[in-house]
Amino acid sequence: MTASAGLRITDLTVTYPGPRASGFGRRSSITAVDSVSLGVAPHETVALVGESGSGKSTIARAVVGLVAPAAGGIEFDATSLTNQRDRRARRNIAMIFQDPRSALNPRMSAAASISEAWEAHPDAAPDGVRKDARRRREAVVDLLAQVGLDPDVAEKRPTALSGGQCQRVSIARALALRPRLLICDEAVSALDVSVQAQVLQLLVSVREARSLSMLFITHDLGVVRQVADRVAVMRRGELVESADVTTLFSAPQHDYTRELLDAAVDLDVSG
Repeated sequence: MTASAGLRITDLTVTYPGPRASGFGRRSSITAVDSVSLGVAPHETVALVGESGSGKSTIARAVVGLVAPAAGGIEFDATSLTNQRDRRARRNIAMIFQDPRSALNPRMSAAASISEAWEAHPDAAPDGVRKDARRRREAVVDLLAQVGLDPDVAEKRPTALSGGQCQRVSIARALALRPRLLICDEAVSALDVSVQAQVLQLLVSVREARSLSMLFITHDLGVVRQVADRVAVMRRGELVESADVTTLFSAPQHDYTRELLDAAVDLDVSG
């Protein structure tokens, strides 16, 4: 591994169009992310925390190419992603979204949603799955088993599944790409508290089994204590503090970090 391996974000700025003055003239711009630098090393989990609107989800969307940076750079394993439109460059990065139901096509079965990843990225598909229906079914069932779901889930649509089951299907779909970096954008915030702990434990297990890096985005520091190696704190588009988990929880330096810690809910995912 080179020193620049993993995810490297340098002076990232992302802006969105603002309202027109009095309805006329040029639009102003709103800075969602302001000169943020952040890294995720191989096999490391970094939690990116902050309240809604702090810019953390915008960073994730920039990494996977859903929004274009106004300035700065994004690299993964020393390959620039900033202006990269080639899907192969981002195949090693998979994202899990906040709302598990809206993230899945309601007209598609779990098996179809997972298989769709192999159609979009043939180089990630196991041998034979794109031409052999039986092999594809076996590969889907294997992925479902890895996320704790029974084989019969394969033929079910999102409306027939619970929120926790839908999120597990989303995780299976992400794993179908065989990524090296998993981005979890508020992946448990829409779930019941008891289900949150189960999904968090699943993500920890998946990370360890596959030696993944993870960028874990949340508004609640209480869910990251046993998940992350490092924590980066966002406020109003800026990175205000970054430290390893032990240091940040025991000796936070920024007032905003202390406020988040005071509001944190401790979810034990140690099993």
